[in-house]
Amino acid sequence: MKDSFSVLLVDDSADDRLFVRRALRKNPRFMVVGELGDGEAAIAYLAGEGEFSNREKFPYPDVVLLDLKMPRKTGYEVLEWLQSQRHEKICVVVLSGSFLPGDITRSQQLGANAYFQKEALAEGQAAMIADIEKLVEDQDLTVC
Repeated sequence: MKDSFSVLLVDDSADDRLFVRRALRKNPRFMVVGELGDGEAAIAYLAGEGEFSNREKFPYPDVVLLDLKMPRKTGYEVLEWLQSQRHEKICVVVLSGSFLPGDITRSQQLGANAYFQKEALAEGQAAMIADIEKLVEDQDLTVC
């Protein structure tokens, strides 16, 4: 079992990234290695292309926390891209403001390991991060 997990946070809302980052800081097992505001940048990061080609500076994450509704490329498009790639194993968790059954189903069909609705209150965020930690612990990242 790994002691810590690197996290790539992808959300077009700077406020939402701030709230998630604060919640993650309270759990020493998660280390944010990158924050991006759109799906196109997320794909470039995961592919190690362009400005993200230096893996020491931009390490491949263990966990991607992914919003669905973003500019340039959506979270769905990132999930579709991931399915088409041979890549290191990662755990992809969708964090969305939507709780529509269709969004949850589509995310899971496209390979998301979990789907959480964004939490506004600190207590809810802490519980969500604990649930994500359990998910990542329960899944060997070599098969996630």
